[in-house]
Amino acid sequence: MIYYIIMVVFSPYTAIIPAVYSVNLLLKRKVKVERNYWNIGLFSLFLYSMFSGLINKSLLSFLASFGLFLYFTVCIFAQNYFTKMSRINMVLKIVTYLSVIAAIGGVIEKITFILLNRPEHRIFSSFGNPNMTGAWFANIILIIFYLQGTKKSSSETLTYNLVIILISVALLLTESTGAFIALIGGIFIYYITSRNKNKKEIIAVCTIVGILSLLFVFVQNKITKITPIGEIVISFNSRIGIWEGSTKMFFKKPILGWGLLGTFERGSNFIFSYDPSLHNKIISFLIHPHNLWLTFLVSTGVIGLGIYLYIKFNLYKDMTKLYKEKNQLFPLLAATNAMIIIQGIVDCTLYAPQLGIMFVCMGAITYNISNDKMVRKRKLIKNKDIAV
Repeated sequence: MIYYIIMVVFSPYTAIIPAVYSVNLLLKRKVKVERNYWNIGLFSLFLYSMFSGLINKSLLSFLASFGLFLYFTVCIFAQNYFTKMSRINMVLKIVTYLSVIAAIGGVIEKITFILLNRPEHRIFSSFGNPNMTGAWFANIILIIFYLQGTKKSSSETLTYNLVIILISVALLLTESTGAFIALIGGIFIYYITSRNKNKKEIIAVCTIVGILSLLFVFVQNKITKITPIGEIVISFNSRIGIWEGSTKMFFKKPILGWGLLGTFERGSNFIFSYDPSLHNKIISFLIHPHNLWLTFLVSTGVIGLGIYLYIKFNLYKDMTKLYKEKNQLFPLLAATNAMIIIQGIVDCTLYAPQLGIMFVCMGAITYNISNDKMVRKRKLIKNKDIAV
């Protein structure tokens, strides 16, 4: 398992390999396929996006739809694998420690570009894009909060504190305003849903958020001479033209959409943005409309968005069960989903293979726990198996 996690963390290209492995398991019938909302939803999205690609006569969109098939098989594998809390905790720890290596690589990357007289460079580490890198590290910070609640020794506490500092530094160096704001929202959701709240912990978290905010302001202003508020204004202004053009694309083909890569292929006919330095209208070549819901509407129309909302609605019902049961994992699952929603306003992280795999795995874990799919330890008492 560790080799596949390494492939996911260290490159968006090698992240495909574990997904292909899950296809192999499916074809050899070595995994159980349940008829649940995740499997039905992802497979339906795959079929519909493939159909959309064919109708639009787009080979690229047709081929890209198989990415959804890979998500479908990964989700099936995750449903079969994450049946024990020990496995879930083990994978979360491995992902965290491997992300430390990625964070160190990002810091080295920044130092290298400073030496090359390019201090404005935003790191992308092993994730291919600063915004996706920021989203990954933000998720890891939330995972560390959860792991701190499962620690067994004081040495683990020190280790996690050091790790969160390093990951936070890497997040700051991405200068991803969307990821940073999503993280603040995620932390807020994490701690209002946590069952083990205490004054010391709340003070510590508020201090961490405050320090991170001040550092983010300092780093961004020092390098780009732009404050986060100014960055937010620029980000939204630069996306207005994208959203307007994407809306026009949607109304042109509201049912089928343009295919998964329709924005990349046809967007230049509809989408324009404003370069704040040139004050001229320029054509933007984009992979997606920089908004989660618009991405579904443009690529697969209202049907595709409807399928996605079907998954999210049922996921919400499962998470409601976990909340009522006061499950220990619920704050993490709620916070990571909140991050996707918040960052989804200005980006679509699900197009990134590494983040997409994380999303479906978290979804599979949520489904397993809330629907009693977890294997419990058993003790033999008076010749009877009793679950404990």
